[in-house]
Amino acid sequence: MPPRTDGCARVSPTPPAQSGGPGTTPDAPEQLGPENEARSRRLRRRMRVIYDVPVRGRMRTALIGVPLPTGALEDELLPKRLALPVFASDALSSVAYATEAALLVLVVASASSAKYVVPVSIAVALLLAIVVASYRQTVHAYPQGGGAYVVASDQLGEVPGLIAAASLLVDYVLTVAVSVAAGILAITSALTWLSPWLLPMSLVAVGVLAMVNLRGLRESGRAFALPTYGFIVLMAITIIIGAIRDFTGTLPHAATPSPVTTGTAATIGILVLLRAFASGCSALTGVEAIANGVQAFRPPQPKNAATTLGLLGVIAIFLFMGVTYLAYATHAMPSASVSVLSQVAAAVWHGPAAGRVGYYLVQIFTFGVLVLAANTAFQGFPRLIGMMAQGNHAPRLFQYVGDRLVYSNGVTALAAISGLLLIGFNASVDNLIHLYLLGVFLAFTLSQVGMVRFWLRKRHEGAPLHDLARKIAINATGAIATGVVLVIILGTKFFEGAWMVTVTIPIIIAFSMVVHRHYRRVDLLKHASPGDAPELSGPPCGITVLVDRLDEGTAAAVQAARLIARGAPVTGLFVGSRLDWERVSGAWRRDHTIDIPLARIPRRDGEGADGVITHLRRMVTDDSSDLLVVLPCHNRRVSHAAFRTWRQYRHLRTRLLRQPKIAVAEMPKSISGAWWEADHVISLVAMAKTSKPSLHAAAVAVAISGDDTSAVHVAGSEDAVALAEEWRDAAPVHLEIIESPYRDLGGPLANAVHDITAADKSAICLLVVPEIVVAKWRFLHNQRTALIRRALVDQERAVLVTVPYAIS
Repeated sequence: MPPRTDGCARVSPTPPAQSGGPGTTPDAPEQLGPENEARSRRLRRRMRVIYDVPVRGRMRTALIGVPLPTGALEDELLPKRLALPVFASDALSSVAYATEAALLVLVVASASSAKYVVPVSIAVALLLAIVVASYRQTVHAYPQGGGAYVVASDQLGEVPGLIAAASLLVDYVLTVAVSVAAGILAITSALTWLSPWLLPMSLVAVGVLAMVNLRGLRESGRAFALPTYGFIVLMAITIIIGAIRDFTGTLPHAATPSPVTTGTAATIGILVLLRAFASGCSALTGVEAIANGVQAFRPPQPKNAATTLGLLGVIAIFLFMGVTYLAYATHAMPSASVSVLSQVAAAVWHGPAAGRVGYYLVQIFTFGVLVLAANTAFQGFPRLIGMMAQGNHAPRLFQYVGDRLVYSNGVTALAAISGLLLIGFNASVDNLIHLYLLGVFLAFTLSQVGMVRFWLRKRHEGAPLHDLARKIAINATGAIATGVVLVIILGTKFFEGAWMVTVTIPIIIAFSMVVHRHYRRVDLLKHASPGDAPELSGPPCGITVLVDRLDEGTAAAVQAARLIARGAPVTGLFVGSRLDWERVSGAWRRDHTIDIPLARIPRRDGEGADGVITHLRRMVTDDSSDLLVVLPCHNRRVSHAAFRTWRQYRHLRTRLLRQPKIAVAEMPKSISGAWWEADHVISLVAMAKTSKPSLHAAAVAVAISGDDTSAVHVAGSEDAVALAEEWRDAAPVHLEIIESPYRDLGGPLANAVHDITAADKSAICLLVVPEIVVAKWRFLHNQRTALIRRALVDQERAVLVTVPYAIS
């Protein structure tokens, strides 16, 4: 067998009963026990040598890195020291503005009410401690991760779970937009000549964050560790120095340029205190991220995640209360031009030049942690939407990990949506901030209520009552407090922009339910029971070669059609412009090597792609067989006309792939001399699972190639043994399992095709791929065909045949 060049290993004809998973090799021991970690890591490094890495473009490799095998996932898991900056940057960055948010509400009502910022902050810190304690319990109760979405779905039902998920998704998008806009605003405030570039710089920052996260967990952890830990250390030093100077009486008052207009009321009411409390609760954003990403920690995962979450709570409370204390001690006030944190740092570090260095370092690291707060969303959003996809509540493309073992589709989607939001609001923090907080506190409340029910159910399982009472009290208190904050935020910020969030969340929920219902219906209709394999009496009812010119590509397509035909009628169908008909038809008649008729589309069927589709539908006359359409591949010179023709070709191909009862054969780009020597075809069916579409594709392949037909499955995380047994009972076609530790689909299939054509020089290999045809929600299916097409484009004597399976 030729050496593998695509990072795959064959397990044929039947995989062993116990498999080491997608990251194992025939030469590696089956068990890489945890008792010898050093030996385990050496073996994993050896696996990377045994399996050749899939080839990627130079630019992609330079930006994202080389692909990692699934077996390297353990190496990508985060220790606590790297998990803290990855998951905690959002919560820690809240220190930079939470105190100011509460203080602003108080002083706008009354200048004398600034003193209440301390008790309000104590209440916020207490709530933060309760939420952290609650999520620590969630981590142990749900070690698979998922946070509010999993808890609410499991304990409260599908709709509450989707409400929590939609709320968090909205919050993650807003976190990226607000954090990046705030960080870039800090730069443009210091360097005013950059102000016109606020939006472009924000978009670039989002792109850089997405790129770093696409490189993998450990890469992002290392990149973000310095700014996060630098911010923690500098803020701790600032708080300690400020407390010492306040105790010794040397702490000056803060200078407040352009202070906001203060109120003149003699006293303030409970409503103002509640609004200040709700604004200060911005310190709680990002706390749930660790509960969502438990699986990203090194074992023991629940213990390490809970420890990191507890450490996050201690640091966040210390920094938040420290900033509040210094703001009160220095009499800092909200300003239109300078943040409260900047005023506090200037007062604490007031003095010689060395002190000014400390002030500027605080500003630099504050900017860094504000921008990196978006990284928490880049960790939480992809994992959350990946879990939703696994439960069929989101498009399934989000459940797959990319080359660097991260949910790359989720990362890309978050960057794109956040970028659009920044463009829509012109990167204005003032406009974006009103959308904030509502989603996260809605998720908090549902999570707390779900955990209360979780502990109540444990009561019937014999758990100690005193322990359950303590846990229920923590979660119930958190549910009440976060629920109150939710109502306050909704009441005070609804007309300031929060109404957009209240509209967006139901839209996401409705979309998720529609997607779930669609997938469930499609899975039910394509599920294969014993005896479901369709029986075809013969080959396709007809084979049509689409012709717009006469060249080597068209001649090769005709040659392939003849070999596939096996008695079926073969015709050419002219799809070019009517002005070219005389020229092409004349050349067709004069070419004696082409002995099939060439027809043109009647005028009654129309012109363009619509006319082609209408005419081909008329040609489908047999309900038990498909019509096979062969698409030639032409090598055209680079020109505007060629580009226009290429776009028309792609549009026609896309339309054809959506038609029931019309199979599409796509010719390769490379046509060599061996092509003309081929005298038979061998079919290889690419199947994902034993379903009606796969069985229908196998029946079509058998009708074309007879006994020269086999099936291939690229194994992922599913049970390959059970799949092989199901296939053996359902289809009379030999199945070969190929392990792909790099999760690559096109490469292993292209290599399987290469093995066939290399072994039989007189054969053309048809890679038959089933494709579901649905009337609606087409974008939810068939993403894999494009991957396979790219892999086969340069394969000699290889034809990609897409067989439709209509689901009404």
